[in-house]
Order: sequence, then structure tokens, then C-alpha cells
Amino acid sequence: MSQVLHGGLRKRKPWTVQDQITAEVAAACGVSCKAIGRLLGRSDSVVTNHLCPEAAKKHRKSQRQYRNNNLEKVREGLRSWRVDNRQRNLELARNWRNANRDKSRASWLRYRKENIEKIREKQRSWYAANRNTKLERMRNWRQANRDRARQNIHRRKRWLRAGRQRALMPATANQITTRFALWSNCCAFCGVDATHQRNRGYERLTVEHVLAITKGGLDEASNIIPACSACNSSKHNSPVEAWYRRQLFFSETRWRKIPRHCPAAVAGQLPLAL
Repeated sequence: MSQVLHGGLRKRKPWTVQDQITAEVAAACGVSCKAIGRLLGRSDSVVTNHLCPEAAKKHRKSQRQYRNNNLEKVREGLRSWRVDNRQRNLELARNWRNANRDKSRASWLRYRKENIEKIREKQRSWYAANRNTKLERMRNWRQANRDRARQNIHRRKRWLRAGRQRALMPATANQITTRFALWSNCCAFCGVDATHQRNRGYERLTVEHVLAITKGGLDEASNIIPACSACNSSKHNSPVEAWYRRQLFFSETRWRKIPRHCPAAVAGQLPLAL
């Protein structure tokens, strides 16, 4: 076949060097483009485009004009193909992302930056309409993976115990309250308070360890800052500066405050006494 379907668009069979030599020799002998096309298994327009750059340029211009004049028709054709070939479309998209991870991430970040409110509204709408479904999925997963869920809980408790055991002065409830007050009970990263939607309905901001417990951080006051649930989950155990500078809500003013109150944790160091 001279053409195969690829992502809903027609992708021509690659034009090889041998095809070009054959076409040029045949054309020099006076063979018509149509006859050359039959010989190579191509259409006469493809042969013409490769033998005559001006014809190729004119063809591309014609294609662009057609798309511009029939944009809705072209888009509707693509949408129809995606509906009829959903699994194939998902597979092609997945393969492209795996082969172009950096480009895919850059494209997503650019889109997210330009449409952040639209994305958030869509997420809120989905959660509001599917809250029970999501909770049911979580319950089903825990029931189907009881051992794994139990291991996750025990592992987190071990990390927290280890962080407190290594600490010279484990953080107390009063110290945590004082640390939260340093940031006016707002997230140290994005600046929202506990009532904001980013906190996902919790009544209080979460305790965020600047240097993650899993990375050797300590459960001490100097390693604790307030964070909304969304920031806490997103950061996980990433290096704080590298993670924060990638976020759309990054603020140089808020960032300067974090190293000022958590210098060792930001540097990824433990206290010298340890």
C-alpha cells in the first residue's frame, strides 16, 4: 500500500533515494509522471511533487488553503475518526508521549499555564459529579489490596518514627502552631488558606517537611512549614527548590522566606550535631 492510516491522517509511504533515481531516469527518457507512478506504486501527483519542487510548493500551498477554508470540516473528520478508533488513537498518543517525553511535558505545561482555571474548574466539576465513584474506587482498591495498603500505612509510620527518633528536639504541637503562624496560617508555597479548594475540604493545612522524612529529614520545627493538601501531595519527597520553581504559582517572595526559616532543610543537610 502506498498509504497507511496513522492518527487519523494519511501518511505516505517514505520516498526513498532509489525511488528518486528511478523517477529522474524515467522522466529523462520521456516517461510520463502517471506511468512512473504506476511503476513505483505511487500517484502521479506524488511523482510530480518530487520531480518538480515548484509543483510541490504549489501543492502544499493548496493543502493549506483547503484546510483554512474548510477548518471545521477537517476537524469534524478528525473527531469522527477518533470516535471510531478510540483505542487506536489512545495507543498512538501514548507511543508519541513515550518517544517525546520532554516535548510532551513542555506542551502540557504550556497548555496548563494558559488554561489553569479551565483545568481546575473541570477537575472540580468531575470530582463533584463523581465523588462517590472515586471514594468507591479507593475502598475497592484497599479491599482488593489489603496487604499492600497495610504495608503503605506501616511504612509511613516507620518513616515518621524514624524522623522523630533522629531529631534532637522533636516538634511539639505548640511549635507546629507557631510555625504555621509564621506563614499566617497560609500555604508556604501557593499562599492559600485552609478554606481554599486546594486544601480539598480539610479544616487545617497539612504539616510539610521541607526535607522529606524519606530523604533523611527530621521531625523538628526547623524542618516544618504549613502546606495545603495539593502542594503536600505534589511535592512528595522532591527537593523543595527544584519542585517549587516548576510550579505555576511560584513566588520569589514566598521562596525567600522558606530558606530563611528552614536553612538546613532547604540545603538538604541534617544538623551538625547528628
